[in-house]
Amino acid sequence: MKKWGIFLIIIFAVVFCKAYLFRIFFSYDIIKERTVLDIANEKLKNRLKETGSNTSVEDLIQNSLKETASTLSFSFDKCDHETDKLVETKKANCIGYSAFLASVIQFKLKQSGLQNDWKVHHNVGEIYLMNENINRHFNSEFFRDHDFVTVENVKTKETIGVDATVYDYFRIDRIKLK
Repeated sequence: MKKWGIFLIIIFAVVFCKAYLFRIFFSYDIIKERTVLDIANEKLKNRLKETGSNTSVEDLIQNSLKETASTLSFSFDKCDHETDKLVETKKANCIGYSAFLASVIQFKLKQSGLQNDWKVHHNVGEIYLMNENINRHFNSEFFRDHDFVTVENVKTKETIGVDATVYDYFRIDRIKLK
């Protein structure tokens, strides 16, 4: 019975501390940046306008992650990565997830009047597990790098890292940058 209790405590700790543990073990290094596309799809714009403007960038990012996760489903196949096409296809890999999230955040920053204080970046980088680059251990072109988003405060240089695919699968809403 004592072993069972310890096992349950460990499971409980992992489930409730997963974001903290993820940030302890994993970090992201930026290699390059992709262009953040403006949203042209009127249906998506109207849906985003309905959610209202956010007073804080934290709420804005959280709402954008939820929108991305509810709109897209992950695919290992070759997919579009233009936001307006993703609204129709609803399938994306890490490039599409990040492109969509970056576009939504950019739209919401403008809607909330925060575009002069915060800038969104669609980044391409590598993932490190305890300072070991895990991307180099895969032979597939699919895993040679990974796309994610950063939101940077223009004045203070505070940078918030976000991985939409990790959020969709594990509900982890922040990542650690190298």
